[in-house]
Amino acid sequence: MAQVATEDEQGAQRRIGSAVRSDSVLTGGGLAMWREYRTGPWTLSAAELSRDLDVLKVPHTIVVAFRPPRGRDGAPRKGQEVRVPFPDLTGLVRWMPQLRQQIDEIPDAHFGFPFPYCEARPTGMVMKLLPSLAAEWPTWTTEQAAAMGLLCARCGFDLRTCGVEQRLAYNIGGEPGQPRLECGPCCGDGRSLTRHTAKRSVPRHDEAPGLPVADRGLHP
Repeated sequence: MAQVATEDEQGAQRRIGSAVRSDSVLTGGGLAMWREYRTGPWTLSAAELSRDLDVLKVPHTIVVAFRPPRGRDGAPRKGQEVRVPFPDLTGLVRWMPQLRQQIDEIPDAHFGFPFPYCEARPTGMVMKLLPSLAAEWPTWTTEQAAAMGLLCARCGFDLRTCGVEQRLAYNIGGEPGQPRLECGPCCGDGRSLTRHTAKRSVPRHDEAPGLPVADRGLHP
């Protein structure tokens, strides 16, 4: 027997359906809807979208995410993004059956929500994720990607490139959460970064390896 939707569910279904059709991104990570902190009177805020998804019992999260600046000299636009993880999209398909075909057409190797890059550690290279970009980052223009640090800082190569021309991105410095990225050919695929990091990690003769700073001098 088919389950009859309540009045609240029908209202949430209409609002979420309109938001998904008009302003959403579907990626290998799931579905995302970005909102500025101050939305207009005709746009649902991230909190309102979240409440409707709760009514529809669709698991989701709200994260801080940035879009490129509107002007050349502006700062990245900070907003909130409502994200439905890919495994939970089936809960949304129940209310929007037309999503099924779009989901099935997403390539297996499609980008997820965060941008991946490599970072040197004393033990070697590790893969990290930059989750602060809006999920639409694969579709940004080259100029927008440059404003958000997604081009090689040395040669300008677009680090979002896929396929045979793809180059891994390496963090060569920068602030926490804001890596300064170079492509593999420009930084030797991170080999020099790994050696430099390992060298810095070698303790001085008067420091016991593996001990926190507070423990120095407490052991003979």
